Amino acid sequence: MARRWIAFGVVLGVIFGAWDLIATARSPLADDSPSALLTFYGPMFTIWTITGFIASRRRGRVTDGIQAGATVALSTFVVFDVAVMIRANVFLDVLPGRDDWQLIVRSFQTSGFSSFRTYVNCFYLKAAPLKTTVATAIGAILGALGGLAAVLTRRIGQRPRR
Repeated sequence: MARRWIAFGVVLGVIFGAWDLIATARSPLADDSPSALLTFYGPMFTIWTITGFIASRRRGRVTDGIQAGATVALSTFVVFDVAVMIRANVFLDVLPGRDDWQLIVRSFQTSGFSSFRTYVNCFYLKAAPLKTTVATAIGAILGALGGLAAVLTRRIGQRPRR
């Protein structure tokens, strides 16, 4: 069962990674506004919640939803982080012009690195474990919510009718 959730998360990571690459290619200087972030992460989080619902529906256990949500989120973000690093390298000549990249640009100037590309890759590699851990925790929480919904709807469906 876990392999199926891992594979599903990998597919999601590829889809969301491609979405991020295409969005950057279309508008490389677009900032990550709250509405843009909601448009991007909203579907991802919804899918993680539905994953928890599907996993819990079969046996009626919320823990199945938690495990599935966390597994899908983890595998999604491992692949997505790779796509983010690809994006950073492909669009390295343009991305420093974005407002949300100004911290990276300023910290590079005092970093001691001679190559901006090397610095950006190290920056993203250092951030990856925390981002992946946070995504996994969000996936577990959303999987629990989906799992709870599945258990509740399962119980309602099993009540005897009068």
